[in-house]
Amino acid sequence: MNIAVEKLSVRNRLLETANRLFYEHGYKATGINEVIKEAGIAKASFYHHFKTKEDLLIVTLEQRHERMMTEVRAVTSSGNTPGEKIARMFEWLGTQCSCGSSTRGCAYLNMVSEFRDASCKVREVVRWHKNTFRKYLQELISAHYRGTGKPEEELESAADELYLLIEAVFAASPVHQCTWPAETAFRIANDRFKLV
Repeated sequence: MNIAVEKLSVRNRLLETANRLFYEHGYKATGINEVIKEAGIAKASFYHHFKTKEDLLIVTLEQRHERMMTEVRAVTSSGNTPGEKIARMFEWLGTQCSCGSSTRGCAYLNMVSEFRDASCKVREVVRWHKNTFRKYLQELISAHYRGTGKPEEELESAADELYLLIEAVFAASPVHQCTWPAETAFRIANDRFKLV
């Protein structure tokens, strides 16, 4: 067991271990006994904290969301203008999606491929995550165009274009494992929105 994981509480050990294994191997390919063994806990401890493996997955996705949004806000805050903030996000995407642990792509899109039922709880969490991220991009686009008199519908459309460019980076990066998807998406966004 990883020494850093060993120092965490039982619940947190479960969450950290499950988060890693679900991302590395997929939800269906990861057995609950594997999570329990790698977390170094008793089976009874698992059931004390979670009713099912799917409940564990949902909490890991919610935690991943909080970490990602915190990181995105920190990265974008280094920009002086809304356009620079958006540019910083593309730089972050390039580093996140080029190598290392993120080469498996977007954890949320991966779960969509494993959970086919659009009404299931996991798919609801994925939609919540994506909609929250999309709303954040709408805030950045609205700030970028503040004072220009652009109608709300046009701002929403621009934010959706930006969102789809970013989603394309998440989808293309695991295939190519290099920074060009983020660089190309940024070039398209910069040509379209005049960010910097």
